Amino acid sequence: MPLRTFCAICKNEDFEIINEFPNFPIMTLCTNDEINLFYNYCLILCKKCSCLQLRNLIDPSILYSTGYTMATFSPSWLAHNIKFGDFILENTESESFLEIGANKGGLYKILSNKRKLDYTILDMYKDSDLPSDVKFMEGNCETFDFTGIHAVILSHVFEHLYSPSKFIEQLSKSNVKEIFISNPNFDLCLDKQFFNTVWSEHTFYCGFDHMMYIFSMYKYRCYSFFQYDGAVTSQMYKFVYDPSMKPKALPYIDKQLFKNIYVDKVKLIQDLEITEKSVICPSGIYGQKLYYFLKNKENIIGFIDNNPQRQAKKLYGTGQIVYSPKDIDYTKVNVLLCNSTYNDEIIAGLKELCHTVKITIV
Repeated sequence: MPLRTFCAICKNEDFEIINEFPNFPIMTLCTNDEINLFYNYCLILCKKCSCLQLRNLIDPSILYSTGYTMATFSPSWLAHNIKFGDFILENTESESFLEIGANKGGLYKILSNKRKLDYTILDMYKDSDLPSDVKFMEGNCETFDFTGIHAVILSHVFEHLYSPSKFIEQLSKSNVKEIFISNPNFDLCLDKQFFNTVWSEHTFYCGFDHMMYIFSMYKYRCYSFFQYDGAVTSQMYKFVYDPSMKPKALPYIDKQLFKNIYVDKVKLIQDLEITEKSVICPSGIYGQKLYYFLKNKENIIGFIDNNPQRQAKKLYGTGQIVYSPKDIDYTKVNVLLCNSTYNDEIIAGLKELCHTVKITIV
C-alpha cells in the first residue's frame, strides 16, 4: 500500500501522526459479499500547514473497482446535483464538458435536460447505467492529458485525489479554461466535529482557503462560489485560468481542532457503555466509524438506513445487517445517531415512526 510522501496542499514532506486505527474497512458499501478488505487507517498532519490527510493510500484499482459503482444515492444527493447543475449552467455558455468520476451519470442527466451537450466522462471504470449518448474514457485524472478540453467538472471527486496539485498541473498544462467543482463543506465538518473529513476516499482536508491556495499556484482564479446548505453540504466553485493570477497565502489550521475529533472524541466513543439493545444510524462512513470506535459492541444489533438499496445487506467490514427504519421496534431498541448534516431529517423521520423513540447523538 503506497504511503503519502508529501503534503497534498503544500508539498511539505514532514508529518505528525495524529492517530491510527488498524484493520479498518476500506469501503463503505452495503453488500452480502463476505470478502472484506481492511487497512491501517492512519491520520497525519503536515508539520508546515497542519493539513489533515491520509497516510496510507489504497490502490485506486481496488478502492474504485467495479464494486464501487454499486454506490447508491439518496434524494439528498439528487437535490445536490440539481443545485450543482444550476450553478454550472448559470456560470458558463459552454456546451462541451468532461466530467471526472461521474459514476452513473446523474449530473449529466440533469444538465442535458436544460442544454444540448457534448459530454464526456472520464473514470477508472465504466458504469453499466451510463447513458448511451455519453462518451466514455477510461483513465486516472491525475495522469490524464486534457489537451483540447475546455471545461472540466468534478462533483465530490476532488477530495478523493491522492495528489491534487499534480491533477491541477495537468489541467494548467493542457490549457483547460473552466473548472467546476463541488466539494463537501470541510470547514463546516471541522466546526461541527463530524467524522467524514478524512478517510479511505476523502484523502485530505480541503477547506475554502485550501482550494483558493492550491488552484492559485497554477494560475487559476475563483470566478464564482456558492455554499450549498442542503443535507449534502457542499462548496461549489468555478475556477478560470488567469495568467496574471498570483499565489494566495498558504492557509494554516490549528492542529488541535483535528485532535478534538480524532483523538478526544474517539476516546469518548470508546468509553461509551451501551447497556441496551441499539441500532446505529445511518450506515455508510458515519455508522462504520462509530461501530469501529465502540469497544462495547455486544448490544449493537445492526444499522438502520432509509435507502432501500442498502437494506438487508451487511455494512462492509462490520458483519452487521442494515435494516429499514420501519422494521425496528423502537420501544425495545435505542438509536445511536452519528453526528452529521443529516441529523434533522433522520430525527424527523424516526419520530414519525415512533414519537417516543430514544435517540443518542454521538
